[in-house]
Amino acid sequence: MERYQLAEKIIEKSGKFLEENFGKGKEKENFRFDVKIFQDVESEKIILEEIEKNFPDDGWLSEEKGEKKNKTGYIWIIDPLDGTFNYLRKIPHFAISIACKGEKEEFGIVYDVMKKEKFTGIKGKGAFLNGKSIKISKIKDLKESVGIIGFMKGNDEIKIGIEIIKKYAPKIKKIRMTGSAALDLCYVACGRVDFYIEFNLKIWDIAGGKIILNQAGGNYIEKISAGKKISIATNNFLKIGI
Repeated sequence: MERYQLAEKIIEKSGKFLEENFGKGKEKENFRFDVKIFQDVESEKIILEEIEKNFPDDGWLSEEKGEKKNKTGYIWIIDPLDGTFNYLRKIPHFAISIACKGEKEEFGIVYDVMKKEKFTGIKGKGAFLNGKSIKISKIKDLKESVGIIGFMKGNDEIKIGIEIIKKYAPKIKKIRMTGSAALDLCYVACGRVDFYIEFNLKIWDIAGGKIILNQAGGNYIEKISAGKKISIATNNFLKIGI
């Protein structure tokens, strides 16, 4: 469990940096529906430096810096700031996501910096929020369910997303859009919401949260619709069709 212990240490160190710089977000790149900021890069630097110092032969895949091949069979998958636009606009809903996969160890950690909520999942050992066991909800009836839907990736995704909202809004209790894929998966894992739908997520968006969700009893699948990858996370009781 040396890697897990290191990950907890790293994620808190990076979280402290992001918290201290909250409200000071500075744009690095601006896209039509998204941004990159300098805090993304700095948070990633903190994480990768610690991994390189402690496990120099491990591989990693990170949103900003790319990929390093492993020599040990272990790979770290990192999103140093999930919810970048929230962070830039001073919305206190964002997280750091770290996953590590290897022959003898697989875990995910998602840390909500401002709420001090640390979601963790260790393969075969369960899922936890600040050390307390979490499980998915038991909602089976769509009309009692709460879902998170995210689709602000591009014009095509927006069109499909609006159609999904039209389809599900009359059938469920509430829809939310939060801006952090990693936390959205964790919210399904701990039963705050019952399902989550998003388009064209990258591996670093979902790696940590997916492990946590699975360990909490939830289900994650990917489908292709109109040429777009759709991620669907559920509590395993609801049937969500796209």
